[in-house]
Amino acid sequence: MNQNTDMYGHYAGFVSRLFAFVLDVIILVVAMTLITWLITSINLLFNFEIVLGKDLLPIVLTTLLTFGVYVGYPVLFWTLIGKTPGMTVMGLRVVTTDGQYLSLGRSIRRLIGYVISAMPLFLGFLWILVDDRRQGWHDKIAGTCVVYAWRARPDETFFRKLLES
Repeated sequence: MNQNTDMYGHYAGFVSRLFAFVLDVIILVVAMTLITWLITSINLLFNFEIVLGKDLLPIVLTTLLTFGVYVGYPVLFWTLIGKTPGMTVMGLRVVTTDGQYLSLGRSIRRLIGYVISAMPLFLGFLWILVDDRRQGWHDKIAGTCVVYAWRARPDETFFRKLLES
């Protein structure tokens, strides 16, 4: 492979995107675990079950926060900086098909597209494997694509050097 070839701006592959998604899920699970623990602790400390009934407040707050976090996390990151923390670690960025940042509406359409992509046995996500532009159904619905955001050559050897030292 040509030494001067770099991946910047190339369509991101399935595995890179999958790892970014898994990292984001881990972040969300840890955050929601901490939030749930905090809500439960506050409820126990102040005895809110006397006013609202046993365990009602933690259930309602946790449900609302879970929905808000799982919807808000990707939408806000895609809209504000074009990538989630998982995408940042993997060197990815989501852009419109003409290379622009996503608007709030386009980010919401992309998130709705996630649900549609997942419905038929995750076929919409597997579509990334066969599409020339590596677009899943959610990307097609929102008019987006995911590209590499780092200037890294595909034949990078820094891991080998790291192992040798």
